[in-house]
Amino acid sequence: MSLVSNLELKEFDSASLTGAYQNFGSTLSNPCYYAYLINDSDVDVYISKDGSTNNIRLPSGVQIPLTYYSRHNSLIQGSYLFSSGTQLSIKQVTAAGTGFITINLLTTS
Repeated sequence: MSLVSNLELKEFDSASLTGAYQNFGSTLSNPCYYAYLINDSDVDVYISKDGSTNNIRLPSGVQIPLTYYSRHNSLIQGSYLFSSGTQLSIKQVTAAGTGFITINLLTTS
């Protein structure tokens, strides 16, 4: 089994942000073990993996890599950041803005 089979890209226009969580693209078709978050907008946003919990606050102008590693710095087979079927969501911290928020996801088959 190949560890990497897909690169999924999800983009959201910050002008469409509201105070309620909105779907950030479609649900994940495969488990994800690496995500690269890019906030190329002028506002802070919250990212949620369940549509109600503020899991990540992504400040304006920040890029954050997320990887699921063990404490021994190796990828744990069968362990993922986000499981298959996860619907990522996004909402504003204070107001809508200008620019885009992007998530690049490496998923498995």
